[in-house]
Amino acid sequence: MPDGEGLPRALLELGDAAVMVVDVGDLGVRWASPAARRLFGDASGALPELVAAEDAPVVAAFLHAVVGRKSAARCTCAVADRRVDLIVRDLSGTEVGGLAVVVADVTGWAALADESRRLETDPLTGLPNRNGFLPVLERAVRDTPDAGVAGPVLLFLDLDHFKAVNRHGHVVGDEVLRVVAARLAAVVDGRGCVARSGGDEFVVLLDRATVDEAVGVAREIAVVLGKPVRVGGICVTPGVSVGIAPLHRGQRLEDLLRQVNVALFRAKSAPGPVVYRPELDDWALARKHETRLLAARLEQLHLENRALAEAATVDQRTGLPNPAAFDADHARQHLSGRPYSLLIIDIDWFHSYNTHYRYLAGHEALRAVGDAIRRTAGRAYRYGGEEFAVLLPGTGFPDAVAVGERIRAAVQRLGIEHRATPTGVVTVSVGAVEAGAGALLTDVVESANVALLQAKDAGRNRVVGFRGERPMRIGG
Repeated sequence: MPDGEGLPRALLELGDAAVMVVDVGDLGVRWASPAARRLFGDASGALPELVAAEDAPVVAAFLHAVVGRKSAARCTCAVADRRVDLIVRDLSGTEVGGLAVVVADVTGWAALADESRRLETDPLTGLPNRNGFLPVLERAVRDTPDAGVAGPVLLFLDLDHFKAVNRHGHVVGDEVLRVVAARLAAVVDGRGCVARSGGDEFVVLLDRATVDEAVGVAREIAVVLGKPVRVGGICVTPGVSVGIAPLHRGQRLEDLLRQVNVALFRAKSAPGPVVYRPELDDWALARKHETRLLAARLEQLHLENRALAEAATVDQRTGLPNPAAFDADHARQHLSGRPYSLLIIDIDWFHSYNTHYRYLAGHEALRAVGDAIRRTAGRAYRYGGEEFAVLLPGTGFPDAVAVGERIRAAVQRLGIEHRATPTGVVTVSVGAVEAGAGALLTDVVESANVALLQAKDAGRNRVVGFRGERPMRIGG
């Protein structure tokens, strides 16, 4: 069919939205917007053939599964060097006559998730590091059952005389650590989790064990780890000391770590694993300095974890909560069942702004617009690119449209020069929608985006509140 036949006029004129229409039969791309053609290399052929080869079968199965569904569905795949979300809805029964596909570039979100996983994984052994293990241990302490019931048990392991191993070179030492980690994970598999605490120290959290069972596991670990490791022409026989501390209901994490550390120190001069008991505290007074260092390390770790959590949910360019924070907050709001409205806001002609004023000015404009939205509406989010989102709990449709109009006016009053626009200043278009009872989460977002597209189609610098089939245009 000719380009654009049966498509809303907004999709034809909005050059920065990657949109396609796909046949429900052969999944061939019937029509693609300019942005989609740029992303998919002219976007001709069947859609599954345009994505990464390893994702093609998944995308094909996903598209066939969407046929006949009333709601939109989402699938993530790779296209060239990008990660994208395909948001698909079956509109074959309408004038569109096929699957409507909106493509969202989520490369930055995927990179953020990969970075978060990297920060929680020990690169040498592939085990969780302290950052990854500490939340697991905190949950175990919180959920420990009452006394008298087998519960979680913490084992603290230290390889004996490992400095002697490193005298053969760090290549040998690293390989021994990798072998030890693999053997340890195999022993514990199905009974708990393993992490590398740092250096030649490892921790094991048994999910459910008595003290005697934990001692048995520790002895089993010592036997398995004590088998020779050959690296090149060098043979190393690792030894291990193990301290054991059962978790108790209401116990402080700091106390647990101190107890297992005391048990490990005692195990260094004992013939086998040592279980913490209160009388070991007198012996441990001589180790007070090490205990203080452990407490300081724990506090530093908490600070690092808080900093990492904040970095993972804040957009560094605008200082607003990022798309991951929006998705989480929106899901919680939607699941609460309480009424709310959603605004999606897009800076008008922002590509031409960056082209004319350059990207540094574009970054400043993003920050200024974000601040104006936050001051006007409270909780605002960087939704992606030049888009922002605002959640309005307890707000009905008319009030949501009114908030959108105040945002539109506030941004225009900033007076940020933009000569390539009818107003001569930076403006925004706003899509507003009230989450109706029984609406799906994806439908709320999609409706807000439809309203935003209609606002742009109507000339930009205005608000469109979308309610059912009747959009209401405001302002401009």
